Amino acid sequence: MLALRYYGNRDIRLEDIPVPEVGENEVLIKVTDAGLSQTQVNEFIEGPLIINTQPHPLTGKSIPLIPCQEYGGIVEKVGKNVDPSWIGKQVAVLPLVYCGECEYCKKGKQNLCDKRAYHGLLGLDGGFAEYSVVNVNNIFPVDKKELLTFIEPILVGINTLDLYKKHSGLDSVKDLKVLILGAGAVGLSIAAVWKFFAQADVYINEIINFRKQKAEEAGFKTIEKSQLKENNFDVVIDAAGMDPLSPQVALKEGLKYVKKGEFFISVGSYFHPISFVPVYITANEKHVLSSMAYKPHQVDLLPEVIKSIKLDFSKFITEIPLENIIEDGYYRAEVEKESFIRIVVKC
Repeated sequence: MLALRYYGNRDIRLEDIPVPEVGENEVLIKVTDAGLSQTQVNEFIEGPLIINTQPHPLTGKSIPLIPCQEYGGIVEKVGKNVDPSWIGKQVAVLPLVYCGECEYCKKGKQNLCDKRAYHGLLGLDGGFAEYSVVNVNNIFPVDKKELLTFIEPILVGINTLDLYKKHSGLDSVKDLKVLILGAGAVGLSIAAVWKFFAQADVYINEIINFRKQKAEEAGFKTIEKSQLKENNFDVVIDAAGMDPLSPQVALKEGLKYVKKGEFFISVGSYFHPISFVPVYITANEKHVLSSMAYKPHQVDLLPEVIKSIKLDFSKFITEIPLENIIEDGYYRAEVEKESFIRIVVKC
């Protein structure tokens, strides 16, 4: 099969490799849709910082690794312990794998597992290939094809909501004023969870006009930087991360917009040090939270959340073939962010 493999900093290669064997509790997926995330692009430019260069403690695998944690396709084959009725079904991959035995797993924080693995990022191959093998527990049936690469980002959004509720003590966020920084695939997915499922009053700030326009067409309220005021939002969520087009780091800037005593949630990827004066946070008692991926129990909420979201995710997708992933995918995502929201590789 054709697969993209990550070897290191600016070293990704399209290669012909064997189709993976299916284990007893696994399924073989014919990958149809694989999303190129900013994390993958950051790894290409700056890494390896997340992708493991040494044998992973849970899987034993290291680079070269097939990237992509946001993907899905059609089940073509199942292991002997798997219900054959899965064959022919369209599924998204749930990339998180955990040991189930460490302190964090026992507390229900499997996303912080000491031996955490993640398809396409940590210790497991991902979706930039014609076929992928995953455990049957790591698939989720999806009716709408355009959702295949958005299931993981939606779960990330659910985790930010759960995290906020836990730390704020609130059961409902209805009518809270929420600012999302960044209208990429993750930012729009988080915004969708908070707006449609949680019914918060959501605003999006995006510096790229194309993405801002797409967000507005989807029914989101956008707000310009010139309109943003200090201490004005109940929750600010940074889904922008490090962006060379932005004159100021979103994590640093976003703290200004949070009301005193309220919450800032960091989701964006930062691979470089950031300097700021901590006393500003302390003096205003602003709470800074970081949200990592998702937790397994949150998958149970997916059907209800997806049903509540009134968005046509196909409007955010730009398709390219696997053969063009380096030039039209990674290179484009590095230098031409003004022309896409979600690049989906058709495998």
